[in-house]
Formats: sequence, C-alpha cells, structure tokens
Amino acid sequence: MKKNLYPHVFQPITIRGLTLKNRLEYAPTVVLKCNADGTMSQDMLDFMEWQAKTGVGWVTVGDTPVTHDNTSHWLCEMNVCDDDCIHGMNALVEQCRKNGAELSVELAYAGRGNRAPADGAPTAVVSAERPLNPGDNVRTMTREDMDYIKSRYVDCAIRCQHAGFRMILIHCAHNNFLAQWLSPDSNVRTDEYGGCPENRRKFPLEVLKAIREAVGNNMVIELRVSATEGIPGGLEFEESLAFMELAQEYVDIMHVSQGSIFHLSARYTIPTYFRTPYQPLNTGYSAIVKQHLHIPVAVVGMITTLEQAEEIIASGQADIVAMAKSFMADGDLVHKSLAGKQSSIRPCTRCDLCGNANTWGTNMSCAINPRCGISAPIEQVPAAERKRVMVIGGGPAGMMAAQTLTARGHEATLYEQSDRLGGLLIDASMVPFKQLMRDYLDWDIRTTMTCGAKVVLNTKVTPELIEQENPDAIIVATGSVYVNPPIPGMDTALAVRDVDSHAVEPGQNVVVCGGGITGLECALTLALEGKQVTVVDMLPRDQFVQEMPIFNKADLMAQLEEHGVQLIGSQKIQSIANGVNTLDSDTGEAHFYPADSVVNALGVKPDDQLGKTLLGLYGSTDVIMVGDCTARGGNYYRANHEAYDAAMRI
Repeated sequence: MKKNLYPHVFQPITIRGLTLKNRLEYAPTVVLKCNADGTMSQDMLDFMEWQAKTGVGWVTVGDTPVTHDNTSHWLCEMNVCDDDCIHGMNALVEQCRKNGAELSVELAYAGRGNRAPADGAPTAVVSAERPLNPGDNVRTMTREDMDYIKSRYVDCAIRCQHAGFRMILIHCAHNNFLAQWLSPDSNVRTDEYGGCPENRRKFPLEVLKAIREAVGNNMVIELRVSATEGIPGGLEFEESLAFMELAQEYVDIMHVSQGSIFHLSARYTIPTYFRTPYQPLNTGYSAIVKQHLHIPVAVVGMITTLEQAEEIIASGQADIVAMAKSFMADGDLVHKSLAGKQSSIRPCTRCDLCGNANTWGTNMSCAINPRCGISAPIEQVPAAERKRVMVIGGGPAGMMAAQTLTARGHEATLYEQSDRLGGLLIDASMVPFKQLMRDYLDWDIRTTMTCGAKVVLNTKVTPELIEQENPDAIIVATGSVYVNPPIPGMDTALAVRDVDSHAVEPGQNVVVCGGGITGLECALTLALEGKQVTVVDMLPRDQFVQEMPIFNKADLMAQLEEHGVQLIGSQKIQSIANGVNTLDSDTGEAHFYPADSVVNALGVKPDDQLGKTLLGLYGSTDVIMVGDCTARGGNYYRANHEAYDAAMRI
C-alpha cells in the first residue's frame, strides 16, 4: 500500500461517540435535487451517493429550511418539516453511510431573505427597519414569532434524529436568519434582543440551547458562523468570536466562514475567481478561534487541495477542513491525491456556474465536469458498438468529446485547424485574474493528449477530407469566431484578444466596445494597469454581463467601479474615429467618446458553416453539432455538457 501523504487529514476524530473517518467535510451546497415538495427523489439519492464516494468523512446537505412552505427560498430543497418525509430522509442517510460517509444537514431559515407570503401578509423579520430590499412588506418579529421559529429549529432537529441523522449543522452565518440577530447591520431592535452585542446574541443562543436540550447528547451539532460579515456596520470578528465562545456550550464543531450572502461580501462567502487563487480565505480567523475554543474548529473558503488541508490541520489553524467546489470539479480528488496523481485532478475554475442553483433555483451541476453527481465510472457505460468518430474542433467541446468517446471505447480522431488545442478558451484565460482557468485549460489539453484519441493539429477539415476518412460519426465542435460588424472605422479598432495577450499596447484613454464578460474583463485589466477606460454597448447598462453568475458579476462590477471604469449602456455605435461615435437608443442623442485606442469586444458568432453543410450531406443521426457553433454567445458549461451528451449517445 502507498504511504499516506496526509496523516493529519486522515486522522479520525470522535465526537459524542461518533467516529468520523477523516477531517474532510463536503461543505453544504444548494443542490435542489429533491422533488418540488421537498420529498426524496432518485436524483437526490444518486447525488448524495456520489458525494459520499468522494472519500470525505461526512457530507452536509445544504440550505435545508426549517419552514418548508411557499416562503422558502427555493423549491426542491429537502423537506425536513413533515413526518411523512422521515422515510426518504432515512434513505438518504443510509445511502451515504453505506458509501463511507456520515450525513449531516444544514438547518437554515432565510428570514428577511424569504420569499413574500402568497397571501400578501408582511414577512416577520428581525427588524422591519432593515428589510432586504427597499419596499419589502415586512414587520418586526414579536416574541410569539420568535418562539415559533425556535420551535421549528427544534422540531426539524428532532425529526432529523428520528430519520437516523447523527449530525446536524445550524446555519448562523452569511446573514442567514440567526446571523441577522447577531449583526448590527440587520438587527436594530430596541428591546432586550437588540442594541449591545450581549442582547443581539441572546436569541441565537436560546435557539441553540433549545436544540441541544431536545436532541440530547447523542447528536453532533456543528455551528456555521461568519467570522466577519465584511460590510460597513456589520458583524466584526471580536463580536463573532465572543458569540462562538458562548455557543460552544451547546455545539460540538465550530465552522468558520465569512461574509454576508446578501451583500458584496458574498464574494468571500462564495469566493470568486477574482480572489487570490490557492490561498485559503478564513484560516487566519479559524486559527484564532481554535485558540479560544475547547471544541473542534472547521474552516471553509478557497481550500482546493489536500496539500492545503494537510498544512491547515498540521499547523493548528483548524481541526477540520470543509471543501465543495473542488470535489464538484473532480469527485476523485481524494483518491487521486492518495495515489500520488495530483496532476490528473481537474481543477475548479471558480466560474460559479454551479452557483446558478443559488441564483435561479436550477439543478446543481458543474461546468467543467458533466459527471458531477454520477458515481459509476464512465467505463461502466461502454459503447454498444465501437465506432470511428471524427471530432472537428479542439476547443473545450472538442476536447470533452474526445475524452468521453475514448473512455467509452470508441476510436476518436480530433482535428484542430490551429497549432494547439484550447480554442477561444485560450483567449478567455489571458487576463491576469484567470489563473484558475489557465490551470484548467492546461489540464484539459494534457488530458486530451493522453486520453487515447488521435489528435491532428494544423488541419482544416473539409467535406473532401471527411469523405476520404469515412468516419462512422462526426461531432462538430468548431466553436465561434469574433464579431467584426461593418461599422465605419471598426477595422482600426484593436482586437480584444490582442489587447488581453499584450500583443498590442493601447493608449492611456481607452474605449472598449462591448459590455459582455470579455469586454468588462478587458476593461478591468486595463484599469488595473492605470488606464482610463470607458465601456459602451447597445444593451442597457443593467443588462451588462447578464449571463454571468451573480457573485462573480457582483465582484466584477464592484471592481470596475472601484477603478473608475465608466459603463455606458444603450449606445448604438455609429463610427470609430479618434474615439467612438454613438447614438443613444433611448433619447436619440448623439455622443462622442474620445479615445487613444478603441477595443473591439463585441462578442462572437457561431462558426457553423461546416456543421450545417455536413448535416445536409449526412443527416443529424451521423452528425452532431455541439458547443458555440450551435448558438451565439455560448460558454464552456454548454460546450462541455453538449459534447459529453453527444459522445454518450454515439
């Protein structure tokens, strides 16, 4: 057997008689795979089985509301509020346990983040003076309201215990309901539960005490707390630590996080790719917390490897490490690390497309790992018939297709007309804060080159070549090409890829044409270099980067504002000459934005001519178009998933 490189990570820990096999927790995430009424589904059972098989000591079901009604944040969250759900809850516990992991559940309540009641009644919140949004129909909670919500926490904790859970996590972080009491930003009450820190922490402590008394000594309770909210007038570390010192009387693990999900500091709660890569965010806080508490301390936030986890625990910064996104990117992270195959681990890019579950209530999935949640190895889905498949295009879609085809036993040949794989993902990863994407791109290319597919570079595929090769099936992944509209003077503009790669050097005053992700990332890069930057687009200002996940978008927009980038929407570009002439779509007024340099970042369009030709020649059964060549403005989530699905159908 290979010697364990992570002795501290894989040291078991026993709490209240429950032995957890290692110090790794699969951190709670919004999964949304139950049925609409919160009852158990096969999708949820399968996903949690996959999580358990990652090799962690325990898995935590995220964001599980203690009131499951039409005010709950999302449909499809697990229902722990009804005895009729105990059977399904128990099945989930057993599914995880038989696959090597304990199961916990994050009991939560959104408070002022709840949806409005259907009957139009005001929502009871900690302080009506501090609604989540101006104009929200809210009222301040009464003692009766408080007792009711406390009873809901207790009731759900007992039900989890009856269902076989040996662990629960109480969410008191990120300005969730209990954290709203702690925070001077959200709690401005004038009664005995507001004002000084001692008063603001009273109700959360009452809830914790009631839960402990209800479940007794046979259930492990973990408490998630923000070390700091990171907002003006919000909860600071000194107050948070004082609360944790009192709360440890009722809980067994202190889980240290950061931020407020309802504010810009959510970029630290759910770290974006703009944060310093490979640098844990909260270990400085957890190390201090550990010095003040007598219970184990868990830490979460931008921890991506077992090497980091080992260092954190070995150095005494925490007793337990919680991770999630790195497991989603590669569910075999633990197994590959133990086998010494770290270079084969697919790295997370922090794109947060998985976070669309938090934003829009969609199903949890991973942009770069279509097999996230599928526990059976792909080799167990062999092709019924080995076929010769031609893959056209070496971008993310083509690479995913080649990897999947060969894993299933097909003979795949990938053709790329340039001298390297990567497609437009090369361009998308050029800006300095995209290190994580560059690492993923390196992994993707390396994996494709060694997956067993034949890779042919510097070769443009034509119908004649296809006729000569005579494949059994074709996957067209030709991607997209940059838009170059027939606007007078546009040919003098700098191409965004040339600016991002530093092939050209813009002047001091720059106008970027295009309010999409590419344009705004280019604008931020130029602003970080000290240039004066203006962005113009025909879209309204509030629709810039609309396709971007909410937390990354908030981080990007905040940084653009911090660095003085002007964002001007509703401007139809008329011409380019020593700047940009526009026409305001709303007022019809002409504007001129002077510039030393103009950058064309107006997006891309599908490179679909070959695919359409081949569909006409061979039909849709033998030819499958995937990724950007099928629609304007795609992303690598769609490229990877469409290519994977196509390769699984052949």
